[in-house]
Amino acid sequence: METRELVAKVQEKKEFKELPESLIEKVLLLKEIVKLQDEEKIKQARALLRKYFTVFLSNKITKGKLGSEELLKRHISSKNRDYAGLYKRIIGNEKTIIDLGAGLNGLSIGGIGKKYVAVEATRVLVEIMNNYFKQNKIPAEATWEDLFNLNKILEIVKNTEKPRAIWVFNIIDALEYLERDYSKKLLLELKNQAEKIIISWPTQSLQKQKKFKAKRFWILNFLEENFNILDEFEANGEKFIVLNTTKA
Repeated sequence: METRELVAKVQEKKEFKELPESLIEKVLLLKEIVKLQDEEKIKQARALLRKYFTVFLSNKITKGKLGSEELLKRHISSKNRDYAGLYKRIIGNEKTIIDLGAGLNGLSIGGIGKKYVAVEATRVLVEIMNNYFKQNKIPAEATWEDLFNLNKILEIVKNTEKPRAIWVFNIIDALEYLERDYSKKLLLELKNQAEKIIISWPTQSLQKQKKFKAKRFWILNFLEENFNILDEFEANGEKFIVLNTTKA
């Protein structure tokens, strides 16, 4: 089958219709998948997409049957966060926050007093956030976009008011799996567009709450070489690093 046909086959399961076709195509072109037979390509692509993207979905989330607080508790990547404590520590004088790979973080920003722009690859989560913003008259918006579409991401960022802070929470693993060193490339491009970047990654498994042994020296060394680290802390199984984009 041609790649476009394979994308259509992957999307025959409803959950994958929520993802950009460009993202599905990127997974299908991974070297470990390209060599497989068509049926196995579809199976393995779905498994990877589910692991990194649609694992966060459930019927109660996609059908919008819960309130914002309950939705955050149900969403795997956000359920352990103390948002009030986190925002008190990381939010400063920025006028705009751009949240890349936002998940459902937008449901937590009602009182932060900043313009908030979420970028998310799962369409149903974008719809949930935009409905929440509209109903609560919050100055925010969510956009459905593939984070590997770098030109589009930069366009979104540039169309916001300075000073800017960019959040990159819990998405490094997915970016690196699909394209080695893409997270470095993305962060270097963002460095020229924002005064502050906050990056995070899990220090324990999201479901089993087991500590990871990996120290992630590759990303820590990269950050130390290219940014000023303003703050570094761990909270509720997640490591946060606050970066100033001007390297001394």
